[in-house]
This record gives sequence, C-alpha cells and structure tokens, in this order.
Amino acid sequence: MLDPFGKKARESLKEFGNMGEFLIRIPTYITIEDALSRVSWEGEPSKGLIEMDDWKDILSFYALLGALAFAPYGFEMELVKEKNLAIYLERMKRSTGLEELSIHVREISEEEIPGRDRHIIERLGYSELAEEDRRKLRVEYKMWLRHFLPLWSGSLKEVYIRNGWAYLRRDDLIKLWRRAFEANIERAAGKLYEIRDELPGFYRELYERLSELAREKFRERIEKMGSVGAQPLRFDLFPPCVKKAMEGVGSGMRNYAITVLLTSFISYARLCPNPPRRDVRIKDCVNDPSVVEKEILPVIIEAGNRCKPPLFEDQPNEVKNIWYHLGFGFTDRPTLEDSGNTPWYFPPNCDKIRANAPELCRPDKYCRGVKNPLTYYIRRLRAESGGESEGPTKEEVGEGNAVQGSDT
Repeated sequence: MLDPFGKKARESLKEFGNMGEFLIRIPTYITIEDALSRVSWEGEPSKGLIEMDDWKDILSFYALLGALAFAPYGFEMELVKEKNLAIYLERMKRSTGLEELSIHVREISEEEIPGRDRHIIERLGYSELAEEDRRKLRVEYKMWLRHFLPLWSGSLKEVYIRNGWAYLRRDDLIKLWRRAFEANIERAAGKLYEIRDELPGFYRELYERLSELAREKFRERIEKMGSVGAQPLRFDLFPPCVKKAMEGVGSGMRNYAITVLLTSFISYARLCPNPPRRDVRIKDCVNDPSVVEKEILPVIIEAGNRCKPPLFEDQPNEVKNIWYHLGFGFTDRPTLEDSGNTPWYFPPNCDKIRANAPELCRPDKYCRGVKNPLTYYIRRLRAESGGESEGPTKEEVGEGNAVQGSDT
C-alpha cells in the first residue's frame, strides 16, 4: 500500500464503521511488537516492511496512531513520521503509478500539454541530458489548483499551470504527498486525543514502548535542549492570539479571551508546557502554589484590566472563575490541596479560537502547521534552545481541546 490515508486504505476501513471501533479491534489482529517493527529499524527499511501485506500494513500503522493519541505533539510523533515516511517513499520509488495517493492526483496524456510547452518545461532540446535526468523532468501528473495550492510552498513560476490544473513531475508530486502525509498523521492523532481514555490498554502500553524508542532515537537532541517543563514565561515567544488577548479586548470577547484562552495558556506555559497525561493537576507540576499567585494570576488580572470595560471591575466574581479553570474549584481562596477539584482546562485549539474569537486569530509565519497555541510556544522554546528550527515540518502538532472534559 502506498498511502495509509489513500482511497484504497479508506475502502478497507469502511467495514469497521468508525476509527474508534477499528482501533478497538486492532489488538485482536496484531501484537505490540508488530506495530513497533515499523519504527524500531535502523538504516534502510527491510524488504519485509517494504513488501508488507496491505492488511497488516494498515493495522500496524493505525496502531501507532492509537499510541500517538497519548502524545500527539512529542518526539514519538516525530519518530512515527520519520520511519513511516521512509517506508512509503521507498514503495513509491518502486511503483509505476501514484494514483492511489490521497492528494487527488491524475495521470496525464501526451496531448494535454502543447508540444512547444512540453519542449520547454522538459528541456527536450538539451541533447546532453542523461536519460535519468530526462525522466526526472518529465511531466506526468496533474492536480486541481484548489488541491495543489495548500500543499505547495515554492514559487508558482516553477509550475506549469493550464486550465485550472497544476502539471507536475514525479518528484514534485512526492514532495506534495509528503507534506500531506505529515498533515494527515498530525490531524488524525489530534482527533484521537479526544477519545484516548476510551482506548484499550494496548495503546497505553504501545505508547510507553514507543516513547522509550523515541527517547533513545533523539537522546542527543533531548539532552541538548533539556526538558520543556516549568520555567519562566517568555512573553516574546507567545503566539499572536495570546499577545492580542493580553492587550485587552472589547466587552463581547472578554470572557473568552481572558478566562478561557489566556488563563489556560499562561498556566500551562509557565507550569507544564508538555503535560504527561490528560488529567494532570497543578499540584502535580509544582509544590509551591505561590507561583500561581505571583506569576500567573497577575498576568491574567492585568490583561483583564486592559479590556474595555475592565473585566474584573465589571465582573468581580470572574476571579473565582479563573481559579475554577485552573482546577481549584469556584473559589477565591484556593490552597494547593484544592488542585484537582475541577479540571485544569487546556488551551483551546486554533480552530476553536477562530470560531469563537476570530478577532484574536492573526497568524504569523510560525503558526503554519500549528493546531494549538501551546504547541506554538513549545516549538519556539525549543528553537531558542537550539533543539530544532522554528519551521513547521519538524514540530509536533495535533493537540486535544482540553485536559479533561473541556468544551472550550
């Protein structure tokens, strides 16, 4: 199989109804070792991985997706993407056709491109070109522009466009597929995050084994950048939506911007940027509650006071709601022991911010590929420490909406 998200794979999964039901069935067909075999190899993928039976291929791949539900934006995601990309790319090298891919591609006929245009774009007049180079220049596929543009990062001057189609060489098509594959796997893991507590124990165990492999694989990078744990806030690295909320907003958006977005983001960014599990509490992350009163609450109060009219002057009881969203219950005199009385709400995903407070969403260049404001912050923290670049292709994305039971 060339693409676990392609038409052939989707047809195979139809009999299971939905993804949740399929994941429940997977442990009856394969073992944890079967799934880990996709990511535990070194060097080049083995013949067994390249020529794997289609059904086992789908089962083992989606088993890894189930494990990623427990860490949709960690090094586990990076390991799964890297190893599976290598497997599928090697299969593509050996395949004569790529119509099975999930990116709406079609083969073209010789007559679709006028002879003069083909002569130019394929450099047919360059007699010194070797046959292998000529093959790489051959235009063989096309995509509708509406499907092509979201995946293309280069200049349109590099592409032959005619009648609403983008005409592509094989190597260009594979680059587009690679970007789509990474987006698909991140999106799938993000969706599964919301049902991970309903998954069989098989996936928790698989995640723990996967995490061991990822820590070993990226050990040098992890040691170099250190743990993304509790640390002083870096306001300059905040995403645009959070910076906008901190500036103060109008009356129609105050509660969402301050109580929902800013409270959750500031608290996680300061205390637990990379939460280890879904039901984490503030007292699991710090022993001294004064950090909340001295470093987190003042930022929230100041932002609320910048609103028009000031939020906490207009709604003084909203301070109790802040503590509620931090997990201490509806109170204005919390203690550390109160942590866990209510869920510690996780920052809302970007799509929910766009839906509920579109005025806050003003993406910058680092927002690309990010699905949650906290991921944006983690990425930039790691980049600042020299752990990785700030580009979107290597970052872990796909978070859930809340740590526990949040509708925000």
